[in-house]
Amino acid sequence: MLKWKLMMTTLPFVLVVTGLKALVEFGFHFTGVVDFADVGVVLTGAVFLTGFLLAGTMADYKESEKIPGDIANSLETMEEFFILAAAQQSSLDRKDLQRQVLTLTDAIRGWLIKRLTTPQVFAAFVELNATIVRVEKAGAGYHASRAVSQALSLRRAVSRIDVISRTGFLPPAYALLEVLLAVILGLMMVAKFKNPVATYVLVPFFALVNIYMLRLIKDIDDPFDYAPDGSKKGAAEVEIFPIHEYRDRLAARIGP
Repeated sequence: MLKWKLMMTTLPFVLVVTGLKALVEFGFHFTGVVDFADVGVVLTGAVFLTGFLLAGTMADYKESEKIPGDIANSLETMEEFFILAAAQQSSLDRKDLQRQVLTLTDAIRGWLIKRLTTPQVFAAFVELNATIVRVEKAGAGYHASRAVSQALSLRRAVSRIDVISRTGFLPPAYALLEVLLAVILGLMMVAKFKNPVATYVLVPFFALVNIYMLRLIKDIDDPFDYAPDGSKKGAAEVEIFPIHEYRDRLAARIGP
């Protein structure tokens, strides 16, 4: 049902537009002043701008789809380096090092679902640094340096998610698209159609397409819009199950 969420929440807007058209036509006996054929240039402009915005937001979305998997891989690779370090140096406790990775995993996961703030998730990286320093001092410098490279990849991924989530794609273009949508809906109210069938097929159709596409683009623009309970706020959120599944694997390896 998730794929229909955006459609179902758009239909009330379409019904309102259609109801307004019926009110204008039957309540005020206003049949229109502009032929529908003359509206084509405005519709064409809206299609062009919609395609431009959709292409831009989809580029970020496709990049975002890869990030949760990359995060899970970096975390698991870091865990493996810590396991090797513990095997090399008996003074290091394997489970203690794995718990540090688990703490970082929980911090990233909590941040993704808005339970933690950005400063809090970066504070978890500071704690990780202390663990890496401890591994270095214990004599497992090679594995510590490899863990540093994985921590760098994790920071980069978290920073990229933060930027994608908090910034919109070309706000001035959104403003123009919203103006075009208002113009299109206004023209639907004053347009003349050949017959009632055309009126009550075309008005809902163009309202649905234009309103739906604007809402879809805005939804895609923030692909990490999760609620604190882990549910998706929108209909086009990136899946973060690789991080959840890695966390479960790590917890099982640590044991009680």
